[in-house]
Amino acid sequence: GRIIETLRRLDLMENTLIIFTSDNGGYRHYGDTHFNISSNGPFRGQKTQVYEGGHRVPFLAWWPGTIRPGTVSNELVMSMDMYPTFLELAGTERPSELHLDGVSIASHLLEKNPLPDRAVCWKIGDRRAIRQGPWKLCLIGNKEPELYNLSHDIGETEDLAGNNPELVRQLTAAYTEWE
Repeated sequence: GRIIETLRRLDLMENTLIIFTSDNGGYRHYGDTHFNISSNGPFRGQKTQVYEGGHRVPFLAWWPGTIRPGTVSNELVMSMDMYPTFLELAGTERPSELHLDGVSIASHLLEKNPLPDRAVCWKIGDRRAIRQGPWKLCLIGNKEPELYNLSHDIGETEDLAGNNPELVRQLTAAYTEWE
């Protein structure tokens, strides 16, 4: 509240994009004694895991006079998208030698344009995941790959890898190429 009040007082509201988000989901348990210390809603997993509960978080963008109030989006956005977005909004070119995994979401924020179809990958230790469209492949240690269709199963309860070996192969190859 104090930041917004200061922006109002300095007449900077219409020239300031405010983003509220988090870098990870909450812990459901920590150690042997702390249980149910946060909630990740219907999502499986917690912080440090590749399941949705480990990373799916709110993302709110507010820019009076620029972003239409009440707009809701289901686009997949990651924190790595912030840097290219800020570059574009500032009218600054990305240095040619700099490779970025993220994409600018500026036209989506401002004009509701869809984001490009892309696969996004992440890892923590020996836990890796790739998501493309509704499909998410989890590669955890030496276990068999797990495949989920998030549009039908946001809680990641039904592993579809056995029914979709070609999709598992394609997503595994795409992950390997990214890594």
